[in-house]
Amino acid sequence: MAKEDAAGSSGTFTPELLRSFNEMQRKMSAVAAKEVLGFAASRLQDQADYLTSLAGCTSSSEALKCQWDFAQQSWSKSLIDGWKMFDSFNAKRQ
Repeated sequence: MAKEDAAGSSGTFTPELLRSFNEMQRKMSAVAAKEVLGFAASRLQDQADYLTSLAGCTSSSEALKCQWDFAQQSWSKSLIDGWKMFDSFNAKRQ
């Protein structure tokens, strides 16, 4: 019975159902693109800041600390931003 309701009484998808599906796909794609681009921009800025810091290091131990800090920061931010992106996408889908 649920199949018939979604597909219409003739067994085919109605134009209204197809338009609704297409609109939902466009919205989800726009949200995903915005989130992915924001994530990429943030990571690129972090890398630029890291390279600036690395260039200012005067010893190998200072450079190693800079690299370690960047690795920790990148891992943490990627996890946090990944969950935010997932949550945002999930919220817009509903």
